[in-house]
Amino acid sequence: MANPHTTTLKKGENAPRAALESSQIRVLVSALGARLCGVYLRDTKDGHETNIAVNLIDDAAYLDQDSYIGAVCGRYANRIEKSRYPDGNGDIVQLAANEGEHHLHGGPDGFDRRPWTISDQSDRSVTFELTSPAGDQGYPGTMTAWATYSLVADDRLRLEITATCDQPCPVNMTSHAYWNLTGKFDQSAGDHVLQINAEQWLPVDDKLIPTGEIRDVMGTGYDFRSPARVSDMLPHACQGFDHNFCLTGPRGELRQIATLSDPASKRSIKLFSTEAGLQFYLSQHFNDAMKTENGVSLHPSGGIALEPQTYPNSPNRPDFPSPWLKPGETYRHVIEWEFS
Repeated sequence: MANPHTTTLKKGENAPRAALESSQIRVLVSALGARLCGVYLRDTKDGHETNIAVNLIDDAAYLDQDSYIGAVCGRYANRIEKSRYPDGNGDIVQLAANEGEHHLHGGPDGFDRRPWTISDQSDRSVTFELTSPAGDQGYPGTMTAWATYSLVADDRLRLEITATCDQPCPVNMTSHAYWNLTGKFDQSAGDHVLQINAEQWLPVDDKLIPTGEIRDVMGTGYDFRSPARVSDMLPHACQGFDHNFCLTGPRGELRQIATLSDPASKRSIKLFSTEAGLQFYLSQHFNDAMKTENGVSLHPSGGIALEPQTYPNSPNRPDFPSPWLKPGETYRHVIEWEFS
């Protein structure tokens, strides 16, 4: 049976989109999944634009691929083991599974697949709104979520995600943007240089669920405290790159958490967040069938995802930073990207 929430779009047809523009950047966002569809950096000399945010040819391609490219993931980004968790009364809440028996990025019909509503818009800001009914993907309570993209400086984009729910519910929402600073998405992003403000990382089992161990990055392929080329670190990363890094600094405070740069083009992104963790994923699953807005096929490792969030599987791990949102509270996560 078709899910009543999922949008159906014909090939070449797109949900409403909005453009935010400054002297240095043009940002394209879509109501499908409150999705970042392009970040075009302007060359100061000749005005030529280069898109550095991986995108696909149309909305049908986004719905077809299940790669979350550019989308806001919810209600819970990342993985929940066995698609279930104990609530405050000790009862088990069963969620919809979409990665084997596990729950990933909000389930088979997560927020990335929904048409959000544009509830507010100006030249430099747009707000998307979504209501998720009680029982949606198994979650309790009716949730309303908002995602506001705004240019807070000529070189700086902010995404503020807020949500309320009328029953206690775990919430973990993020942007699943993939970056390739070369602007050439048919090339690997492995030569990018990455720095992450994290002393520790979370090892995972063979299903990519954190084992519960919190390991120091020192002496491992996960030590990005100083800038390091991703391809140089990969041979020393015993589990590859699809892991949560435990960020330094207080959760809830907007602080710089990472820098991504491309030595060849001299382009870089400074990443800021209010969250406790950062999932770093070097794409491995892009393929020739996935084509950009220009019809170019994606390189298998053509994108780097840097997803600020709380730790994966936290509804089952009281020792991890809390994911719980209670009635009367407002969930709030701010992400900022500063481009140069």
